[in-house]
Amino acid sequence: MLPAWVPGTLDIHQIVTGRGNAAFMMFPDGTTLLLDAGDAGDTEYDRLHTSDADQRPDSSRTPAQWITRYIRHMSGSDARLDYAVITHFHPDHMGIITGSEPLSIHGDYHLRGITEIGEVLPIDRLIDRGWPDYKYLPPPASDMTFSNYRRFVALNTAAGRVMMIGAKAGTTNQITQVRKPNPQLPFEVRIVAVNDRVWTGTGNETKVRFPALDSIPLREDWPDENMCSIAIRIKYGRFDYFTGGDMPGYPVPGAAAWHDEETDVAQAIGPTDVHVVNHHGSLEEENPFWLATLRSRVMIVPAWAATHPSPDVLKRMLSPRIYPERRDIFVTLFRDATKTATGARAAQVASDQYRVVFSNALPTPPESATTHSCGLVPDC
Repeated sequence: MLPAWVPGTLDIHQIVTGRGNAAFMMFPDGTTLLLDAGDAGDTEYDRLHTSDADQRPDSSRTPAQWITRYIRHMSGSDARLDYAVITHFHPDHMGIITGSEPLSIHGDYHLRGITEIGEVLPIDRLIDRGWPDYKYLPPPASDMTFSNYRRFVALNTAAGRVMMIGAKAGTTNQITQVRKPNPQLPFEVRIVAVNDRVWTGTGNETKVRFPALDSIPLREDWPDENMCSIAIRIKYGRFDYFTGGDMPGYPVPGAAAWHDEETDVAQAIGPTDVHVVNHHGSLEEENPFWLATLRSRVMIVPAWAATHPSPDVLKRMLSPRIYPERRDIFVTLFRDATKTATGARAAQVASDQYRVVFSNALPTPPESATTHSCGLVPDC
């Protein structure tokens, strides 16, 4: 059993369901945050195999039910979410809707992923990239998952159950300690990037990272949903943690150079103790400049599909030529087929399954270095 959270400690739990991203955090004052609630449904890999062994812990509950169970276990009797953040509008980050899911008791929307969690666990503040008008590059009207989410937002805000916040790059006042904040503790959550804007690293200044849409002749070259992901950095004393949804670091062949978002973000945040590998470690992530700038001691790959992580990406992450310092790489679900395709490097990761837990306690005095530990815990 994990030790309970104690005041003054930052706990970060990377939850593994085998169906998408989810991370639960408890800030030093007890403020809670859920970052994504993915449920992409069965993958092609699952349809080709009769066993459900790759859903974590198993298929007796939905991913949202497992996430809720985990939060309640770690939070105790006062289980609620002060914040929930949806990095972008893809099923593996918010829960796929097919129309067969149960309906909410609160109105005409289906329950899966974040909507299913919101049905049973109070969410005080919900942050996404589109609120209030969802005008910047919204998913198509035919997207059932996004349409269902919009109904969930509309009905719950109208009823006063949820307060919506539209993410703004550069800000440190949208996600704060709200339970028992201690202004003496050096704690900060900054939204580094969202939609077409990225923090510059100076004050709260931001810059536009995409060209004007009407200047891009081909629609297929416009920024996609992944590029619009909310990226956040958490600082507690001298400890830094970054997670950026599915933002890319390499343009696909023939694409514009500005499709590389990692370089701008790396220039803004600098060295970072722990980072969640972008886009599950897919092909277009973790470019050399990004890796050499962050020089992370720990990298977490929130893998769930057979393409996570790409062999080329893992090769770059492991390379001492990019930066020589020691690093540990945790892959939350490294499938056997992916290991076979990766070869010998697959054995060089610190772990290839289980959830990853960080607990960071600030020593006295505050200006001294923080301590942090990483634990691998069997699925609960």
